[in-house]
Amino acid sequence: MIKQVVATALAMVAGCAAPTPAPDARPAESARPSSVGAAPTAAAATPGASAAEAASAPRPEDAGAPEPPQDGGDRAAEAPAADASPGPGAEASAGADPSAATSARADNKILPALENEELTARARALFDAIVKKEPALADPFWFPKEPFIPLKDVKDPGKYWDNLHAAYANDVKSMHRKRKSWEGARFVGFVLGSKPKWVPPGDEVNKIGYYRSFHGKLKYEIDGKPASLDVHTIISWQGRWYITHLGDFKKH
Repeated sequence: MIKQVVATALAMVAGCAAPTPAPDARPAESARPSSVGAAPTAAAATPGASAAEAASAPRPEDAGAPEPPQDGGDRAAEAPAADASPGPGAEASAGADPSAATSARADNKILPALENEELTARARALFDAIVKKEPALADPFWFPKEPFIPLKDVKDPGKYWDNLHAAYANDVKSMHRKRKSWEGARFVGFVLGSKPKWVPPGDEVNKIGYYRSFHGKLKYEIDGKPASLDVHTIISWQGRWYITHLGDFKKH
């Protein structure tokens, strides 16, 4: 009897202590930690959201800020672009003559190569001018007028150049007349004559020094036999050889 009474009493106590099940097991908003005055997070506003989702949701105060770059793409866009413009002197280098021996020097003290492709090409042009009796073809091997004027220490260097150039044209025609026929003539090459010598300013009525060589040889073959033509004087200008006297000349 006593056991029945005790069992009945325990059952009544247990029934009174059991709470009514709530429709939503989520903790009350007031029980969740939040900053003063802060709005509920996106995760809190979504029923059934997990704690991990709530932690990964952006804070309201950061909602307007862009997300940090994940692969450096945005940082690269914000960083100043590398200057792709050519550096000082690049334009001059791009447009420079690749066959030039070296950079220009005010004193012109650049010994040209004794043999190279550009020299051979200009010598070939001289040979063609002689064979065809067309002096204009030989101009690439002739000393240019522009540097000649400041180089020579004479009363009228421009007129002096004109006279020398006219003599050069006449020498081309004169060499053409050395043979009755140039048929079958073949250019072989050009060889410098005397060892190049530095001529300092003041010598040979010049204001700027240069290297000089006498009696170069324009070599060719005709009828299977070797032959040559004498090139009286060549001088240097900024790493190249140029003719100033093709045939014999009178000193001024």
